[in-house]
Amino acid sequence: MLAGARRTRLRSSSRLYDRGVRLVAPLALAALVLSGCGGSAKPVDFTRARAKTTGAETVRVALDVTADLGGTKARADENGTASFVRRRAHLYKLVAGGGLPREVVVIGPLTYSNANVEAALNDPSVKPWTKLDTRRLSARQRRAEADELAHVLAPAYLADGVADPQREGSEEDGTTRFTGRVDPALLARRVPAPIMAAVRNDYANRPFDATFWLDGRGRVRRVRVSYDTPKGSTITVRAAYSDFGSGVDLTLPAPDEIEDISP
Repeated sequence: MLAGARRTRLRSSSRLYDRGVRLVAPLALAALVLSGCGGSAKPVDFTRARAKTTGAETVRVALDVTADLGGTKARADENGTASFVRRRAHLYKLVAGGGLPREVVVIGPLTYSNANVEAALNDPSVKPWTKLDTRRLSARQRRAEADELAHVLAPAYLADGVADPQREGSEEDGTTRFTGRVDPALLARRVPAPIMAAVRNDYANRPFDATFWLDGRGRVRRVRVSYDTPKGSTITVRAAYSDFGSGVDLTLPAPDEIEDISP
């Protein structure tokens, strides 16, 4: 009787073991397949990098530009929030040469800036903020007046000018690094005119190398460009994008602190 009970338990254990093998084997096979192809993560598509980035509508941006003028270095920094789809931005700038930080708010065609803040500190009658309606500028004045919004967004658009991107590898922060050569002629056919004007002002007028870091959703997170000018200076531009969809704070000072400098 004892021997029969032992045989029954063994047959039951065997059936449970077989059933467990039948369940585990497909799972193990699936794990092997996934590990062989990099898991379930999809490869990053560089060709859609710009569209994925600008599709987020708003972004936090940090931009720094360094100029090496034969051993003498000058640096300008800019950070804040901006919109890819509407003329909206709130930026803080530290220009080369120092001085007080600049604050800029862009709302449609209007650009507000605390450009007079240093003068206002010495003369209470001076309004610290200015307002410029860019619609009232001549064509020549528009070319001379920097477009603050296009300036900070332009690095994200550079990906559209790369015909043959090269995947270099993955970074510890989860981004994928790509390198490529930006062709201004190709870029001009693909990006808005204000962005292209900023590219012509900020970068070489010939093809130049750039490095891009894309996140898992294919969005541009960082950009680095370095090129030499005809006079022998080296310009390095670094841009970083984060907090996609975070919105833009368009709060302005009181009207009596703003001077309209429009023509």
